Amino acid sequence: MRYVSPIIISELGCLIAALFLVWKDKSIFWKIITCYIAVALATELFAIYLASHHRHNLWLFNIFIIFESTTILYGLYCCLREYTNPKPIFLIGSGMVYLTYFYFLISQPFTDTNALTISVMSIIFTLYCLYYYYLLLKDANFINIKTHPEFWWITGVLFYYFGSTMSNIFDGLFTVKIIGNATLRYCIYVLLNLILYSFWVYSFICRMKQRKLQS
Repeated sequence: MRYVSPIIISELGCLIAALFLVWKDKSIFWKIITCYIAVALATELFAIYLASHHRHNLWLFNIFIIFESTTILYGLYCCLREYTNPKPIFLIGSGMVYLTYFYFLISQPFTDTNALTISVMSIIFTLYCLYYYYLLLKDANFINIKTHPEFWWITGVLFYYFGSTMSNIFDGLFTVKIIGNATLRYCIYVLLNLILYSFWVYSFICRMKQRKLQS
């Protein structure tokens, strides 16, 4: 793990874009997303620090899962409530995520990878994203998706968590090393992070333009 890596660069670039483009937005949604990116970057940097001193860092990522799941659930809820009342399905989905997380807490050491919660979370997020697309297609109002910030934010989430789901399912196939010590699994996650944060940056740009048109 290195301080200068594709994942760190993509997170830092996305955070800078968020601070310049949407931090001053009146909607709390964009402020929360900005804070989430900052927490994600800080987590990665601290994890690298621990690894460089030969100390376990999986416990740190297990703590981060709570921030990750809560933030993405909140973001998906905000996007879906524009078309429907998502409370019933979100009570079920969030309940499944948090139950699997607490099951991990009581059944396994906190220094192990919480693969169960990550898998459940990824599947639920993917389903919510697909449901959003379904509602978007059914909406009678015209929406220009090229400039619709929520669409691109959710598209980034879909690519990342669908890719994560597939990577977890076929984990045994991705352990081969292809670039130095970097495994195929690591390269896939680098690509998924680049896709996620690229879409998010574009959604920030769309939101900034949308805000200017509304003012």
